Amino acid sequence: MLTIIEKYLDQVEGHHHTQIKAIESLSQRSDIKVLTAKNSGMVLQKISNIDCILSTREDRHKYPNNTIEHDIAVLEKNFREQKSFRNTSILIPSAEEHDFRVCIRLLTRNPNIAKFSLRVLNCRVIDSLSDAERRELTKCVQAGTITILTETISLSELLKIKYNLIAKNLLLLPCTVNASDTKNSRAHSMKNPRAHFKVGYLGGFRKEKGAEKLPIILTGLKKILNAYEDKVSIEFIMPKARFKSKLKLFIYNFRLIRSLRNSVKADRQIKLTYLENDLSPDLFVETIRSLDLLLIPYNLEKYHARGSGIIIDGVLAEKPIVYTQGIGMNEFLSFGNSEAALNVKDFAPKIIKMIRNLAEYQSNTAKARKALCAEIKRTSDFLRGI
Repeated sequence: MLTIIEKYLDQVEGHHHTQIKAIESLSQRSDIKVLTAKNSGMVLQKISNIDCILSTREDRHKYPNNTIEHDIAVLEKNFREQKSFRNTSILIPSAEEHDFRVCIRLLTRNPNIAKFSLRVLNCRVIDSLSDAERRELTKCVQAGTITILTETISLSELLKIKYNLIAKNLLLLPCTVNASDTKNSRAHSMKNPRAHFKVGYLGGFRKEKGAEKLPIILTGLKKILNAYEDKVSIEFIMPKARFKSKLKLFIYNFRLIRSLRNSVKADRQIKLTYLENDLSPDLFVETIRSLDLLLIPYNLEKYHARGSGIIIDGVLAEKPIVYTQGIGMNEFLSFGNSEAALNVKDFAPKIIKMIRNLAEYQSNTAKARKALCAEIKRTSDFLRGI
């Protein structure tokens, strides 16, 4: 039996809720059980075997040691109930430091209780462990009771360099765009009049995803468009801004609108189109396929060696991408399908360069998609084997 631990199924943002379906599809297994937080109200219609029994996010913050013991007891009980199943495998696709501590303590007490596969999405998780915990983790990895997984080559390399931890780059999961869907919009976008282009910033509106850079990027775009001899217009598609502070929201929207106003050449004003923050999967796919290119101005400190669901979706949808140099998943952005920006002022020139040569970039997107699909196939093979 394959038991999946996914605690945040109620979380709207991110890809926690899509991972279960991706694992089920890629593994082609019927013996899947999902364990989630005890306060979860999410119902995954296609997977009926779900137990809401694990500790909550709030409890883990308030009572870290108690929740570790709680989850150990829950897992031990779960394994006893599955005693007829040998070789029980536990997969944690979004592992945090709490999950590592639970697994390490559980295996210290009973080394043969199960085999754990934990996917690390960023190095911060391992950084948060103590030296003693990392030593115990290394022992578990060497014994084969814990397998550390990543979705980027750069993170596997970083964990090896920083902590001498062996991590296997074997768990890249598709998000919203279906990897088996060969439909793309390259032919459609090439037929569009080259005087008008759609640029999209998709996903959650968050600082770490570069949301606060957008007014600066749009101001730069406006200045370059004004210098064009030919009339070129851009439609910029993004989610509505969200801040806890109404004052910050007001200031941000003021900066955004000011960046769009064009007093020099009013007929070249950038059109802004807002998306609802909680798009349905179908509407998200429709939106990403309508774009000429994707903008991914992520914070390098937060996304160094870290993967991105938007990159995965963008590559699968065969979209050219302008991104922050140094973030993870460069292995899918090196086929002539992208441009890397060194700093915030570099994004506008890169976008214009891509617009000027869009057909060339679009012709290379199929190569990137092929490489990504090959990694998804490796993930499928791994899931079928555990």
